[in-house]
Amino acid sequence: MKTYLFILLLTAGLFLSGCNIYNADQATKRGKVAFDAAKEAKSYGDHQAAENNYRKAQVEFQEAVNQDPRGTDRHYNLGLVSQTLGEYDLAIREYNQALERFPGHGEAHKGRIECLVLINASQQRIDAAVAQAVRIVPQPGRIYLTLAAAYFRAGRTSQMPAVLAKAVRAAPSDSYVQATAGRFYHRALGDFKSASKHLKIAYQLNPQEPGVAYQLGVLGQRLPPIAGR
Repeated sequence: MKTYLFILLLTAGLFLSGCNIYNADQATKRGKVAFDAAKEAKSYGDHQAAENNYRKAQVEFQEAVNQDPRGTDRHYNLGLVSQTLGEYDLAIREYNQALERFPGHGEAHKGRIECLVLINASQQRIDAAVAQAVRIVPQPGRIYLTLAAAYFRAGRTSQMPAVLAKAVRAAPSDSYVQATAGRFYHRALGDFKSASKHLKIAYQLNPQEPGVAYQLGVLGQRLPPIAGR
């Protein structure tokens, strides 16, 4: 009798778990449709429609988390839409939940860093989040670029040069990192010398890196020679 009851309870539990995951998947699908609709509306300048659809996405992603709280991407999706809506504390909470389940989730690390800067968290807290990310994420240079971009958005441009230096040190052979650092030096900091230097390195690493040749031309720089050519 006890064995029969145990099997019955186990079967019921598995059935309910399967139902919850199915419901979470359906909510996630609806949330992604709303999120994409919001991005499209925003691209057309319809900010009210974008806001409405982001709110719909947030409701659906919250339902997905309720149904399947162990799902890493359930929490990440809710964090992303909450960040988009400017609800940074909620976003940080959900990014933390995602990272508890999968510490190597690079996008969750980036989102958390951005939100910490935008809520003006303590420098110690920001530094700790960055240190954790660069230890785990395969492309640490891009983590530093995320931090630099967040400082730019927050108007903390004085902190950008040190972060950009860390980015290019962490990824000296990554043309994207070099190019993005060059663009920041040019557009955000007005440091044309450093901009030219890193854009030239990016071009030498990858002549096809988007926009690099054009931007060197804007800066009045000749294209540098490429090794082996």
